[in-house]
Amino acid sequence: MKIGILMTTSPEHQNGQTVCALTEAFLAASHQVRLFLMDDGIYHIVKNNEIGAAEKLRSLLSAQMTVSICSQSAQKRGIAEADTLHGAGWFSQHELAHIVADTDRFLSFTN
Repeated sequence: MKIGILMTTSPEHQNGQTVCALTEAFLAASHQVRLFLMDDGIYHIVKNNEIGAAEKLRSLLSAQMTVSICSQSAQKRGIAEADTLHGAGWFSQHELAHIVADTDRFLSFTN
């Protein structure tokens, strides 16, 4: 099964822990996970971020999950690609539309 997840909340929010726990469970069940970070959600994979679930997302990023960042959200916040963890893709919200269309289940974690 393909699972799509959108997260727009910052690392201080509980959503980061929830998304990590769900992602671990989905991966353990051999599901494919595609995470799209938008708005303040992009801060979850900024290098040297030790707030919230950032460390857990680092380990999951090296697992079997795909992470995409909204490039417009990053640009508005002054975040460059070099500021983020290696392995995340930089896309427009058009990619989010593809994730929604191509997954069997879609979860949204927003404010």
